[in-house]
Amino acid sequence: MDTIQPLRPKRRAGRETRIPVVADLDNLYPGVQGLLEYTDYMISSHEFLARLLNVKNPVESLPMISRQFGCRVAGVTLGIGGVLAWDGTRFHYSSAFRVETVDTTGAGDIFHAGFVYGLAQRWELDHILEFSCAGAALNCTAPGARGGIRTIGEIENFMQCADKYAPEYDVARL
Repeated sequence: MDTIQPLRPKRRAGRETRIPVVADLDNLYPGVQGLLEYTDYMISSHEFLARLLNVKNPVESLPMISRQFGCRVAGVTLGIGGVLAWDGTRFHYSSAFRVETVDTTGAGDIFHAGFVYGLAQRWELDHILEFSCAGAALNCTAPGARGGIRTIGEIENFMQCADKYAPEYDVARL
């Protein structure tokens, strides 16, 4: 297996020019800590956080990621549990939307696409998380990784009327 080389100076340009760097991390691999040092928005799987820090509780691990690597936002997707994120000051949470699931393939990719879109729109973090959850949920209603991709308008309409799962976190108490 090839080893991942250290980040070269030109790869650090995003951080230096204030272009947001977003990372979608699921696996622990050589060099991931170096990547995290230049990541502004880290959204990972629950398993990744447990492997990286040997801490299973995201309420503990997300602030640790933020402090250790300097991420502006450290978040974790939780499947039907929604998404939890730490912005360096407080937690943000969005419950997952209830849908009749046909296929979960691509849900994470759609979540991350929604997250990046929300950043580009300069939305508040809470809105970004909810929008991303909605887009991911809708994608699960059709077969295939891209079968349920919806328009921005369809996602926003869905957010207004769809049911959500009971929240797993109360950010006011964290």
